[in-house]
Amino acid sequence: MKLKIHYLNCGTFHPRFASTLVPALSVTPCLCMLIEAGEQLILVDCGLGTKDMEDGSRLGLPNLLLLNAESNPKLPAVRQVQKLGFSTKDVRHIICTHLDRDHAGGLPDFPDASVHVMSAERDAVLNPRNLMEKQRYRKCHFAHGPKWVTHDVTSNEEWFGVRCIHELPGLPPEIVMVPLNGHSRGHCGVAVDTGNGWVLHCGDAYYVKQELERAPIGVRVFRRVAHEDYSAAMASIDQIRLAIRNGKGTVTAIAAHDKYEYKRIFGERLV
Repeated sequence: MKLKIHYLNCGTFHPRFASTLVPALSVTPCLCMLIEAGEQLILVDCGLGTKDMEDGSRLGLPNLLLLNAESNPKLPAVRQVQKLGFSTKDVRHIICTHLDRDHAGGLPDFPDASVHVMSAERDAVLNPRNLMEKQRYRKCHFAHGPKWVTHDVTSNEEWFGVRCIHELPGLPPEIVMVPLNGHSRGHCGVAVDTGNGWVLHCGDAYYVKQELERAPIGVRVFRRVAHEDYSAAMASIDQIRLAIRNGKGTVTAIAAHDKYEYKRIFGERLV
C-alpha cells in the first residue's frame, strides 16, 4: 500500500530566554504526521489539544515558567484533520513517540482511536517513578481512558540495522516502530515507507538536525536537562545515524521540535 503523509504543526512554543541561551530553540513547532492509509488515517504524535489551547494551565507549571505555548485554536490536530476535508472518525490509530504534554495533548480529541506506544512509556504514565516523570505527563491528557496498544521489542528484526517492531496490529506493514530510548523511559521513532523512501519521525530523540553531526552548544547544554537518560539518548542518536547511513539516501529523519525542519517542510520560517 502506498502511504501519503501530511505534515502538521500541532503546537508552537516560544521558550522563555531561549533566544539568548539556546537560539536554535527560540521558537519550536510540534511536528506531527497524518498518514493516509487506504480508508483510515493514522497520526504520528498529536501535539497540543483543543482544551490545551483554551486553558494553558492544563500544560502545567513548566509551560507557564519556561515553555510558553502559543494559544492558537487552529493548530490542534483535530482541527487540521477537518480542514483537510477528512472526518475525525477516520483517525483510527495514533502512534506516539512518547507521551509528553506536547506529543499527547491531542489524545482527548480522538477518544476512539487506538493509541500505540512502547509498554515502558505507558507504564511511566500510569506509575511515574521519579519527579521528572510526575511532571512531564499530564493526567488530563489521559483521563478519557485511551485505548492503549502497547509494544515491546520481542525479536531481532532490524530496520536498516536498527532494532524495530514490525507487524503493528491494525497498521499497514509500511509503518515500523523504532525504539529510541533516552528522552523518556519508552521513547521511540516511527518509520513510514512512502513508496519513494522512508521518513523516520524521531520525536524528541534530537531537537535540531545539526545534532546528527555536531550539536550547537546551547542545545548540548539543554539536552543534558531535557533527556531522562542522557547516555541512552546519545546512543539513540547513533542509531538514527546508522539507519540513515545504511539507507543510502532512502531514509529521511525529522524531529518534532526542529524549526529548521519546519521551514524545509512548509517553505516559511516559524515565528
